[in-house]
Amino acid sequence: MGERQSLLLIEADQPSRDFVRQALVRQGFAVTTAQSGLEGIGQFAPGLFQLVVTDLHLPDMGGLEVLRKIKQACRETPVVVLASNSQVNDVVQALRLGASDYLLKPIEDETVIEHAVSRITEAQKLARENREYREALERRNRELRDHVEVLQRDQEAGRLLQQHLLPRTPYQYPAGIEAAYRLVPSLFLSGDFIDYGLFGERFVAFYLVDVSGHGVSSALVTALIKHSIMHLLRERPLFTHLDTLHDDLLEILQTINRELLATRLDKHATMFVGAIDSRARKLHYAVAGQVPTPALVTGHGAEWLPGKGRPLGLFEQGNWQVLEAALPSTWSLVACSDGVLELFSGDLLEREQQLLTAIDKSRGDLDSLCSALRVDTSDALPDDVTILTLRQS
Repeated sequence: MGERQSLLLIEADQPSRDFVRQALVRQGFAVTTAQSGLEGIGQFAPGLFQLVVTDLHLPDMGGLEVLRKIKQACRETPVVVLASNSQVNDVVQALRLGASDYLLKPIEDETVIEHAVSRITEAQKLARENREYREALERRNRELRDHVEVLQRDQEAGRLLQQHLLPRTPYQYPAGIEAAYRLVPSLFLSGDFIDYGLFGERFVAFYLVDVSGHGVSSALVTALIKHSIMHLLRERPLFTHLDTLHDDLLEILQTINRELLATRLDKHATMFVGAIDSRARKLHYAVAGQVPTPALVTGHGAEWLPGKGRPLGLFEQGNWQVLEAALPSTWSLVACSDGVLELFSGDLLEREQQLLTAIDKSRGDLDSLCSALRVDTSDALPDDVTILTLRQS
């Protein structure tokens, strides 16, 4: 046995008491003896003895009463009763009162005592280990709950920050141009982000970015992108002259690409960035790995806009191209993050066709499209879903 345990032996018969005591000492117990029930009860205290062995036939009181009083004082203390063959009924009653085991007298073989005590001590060890395991598990659960509460507070703060960084929706610009969006995270925070703004009286610039991954890290990258673009706008006057419009769009893509490569966060992003020239009725735009590509809805229906380029944060050079599209008097522009495609079934081409059909039926109206796709009523989304619309009617 590892540590020396204390044991109380209550036995009036001296030869039996000496035999049991010596056997228990050889097993490593520190044995305290008592020759009567009152003496034994007087020496007993909760936690003082790890085991009690008591005879059922004592000179001053019944062994069952001794057992009952010990169990009342400390229910967890195991008790082994000593009984003769004529006390079988008392043994049954002792077991009902909580005795852990019994030994029949006369005891002539020490192994009988050893086996009985070993079963109890092993059960005690197992119970102690289980209790310690439960306590450790409860402690870890408390720590986990505390950690989750902190994480939830942090995520709530992040969610409020991200919502604060987003523009108002819908928003009316001069010349009857309206910008609106719907951003629904699959988790608490989103890896998608959009923004738009009026530059001078002529240009409405905008972007939709989709950062790889989910959760806090991706959401923080969207904040980094927002900050980088705002810093760039403070440094130089973007979207103020038609002849520099293409360079301005490329400068935004190059800036974000450099920022993502420099962070070494193993994050990349797809992006659709553009500017609408309300005076010339023309869309200038660039695509950086954006799937699906934006769709333009006119009186002829919905069509994907051409455009390709590498995602941001993977390559030094993205081979991005700035393209143009003429705009009629009435039009709608719809840009979606790739999470929208997860709302459909089939391969990529089939999903894109289903999305284009839905955009066409909605005529590029954000509320109609979200209703058709059940964006606002879906219980759980497999990916962040963001839809950006700009239109003029």
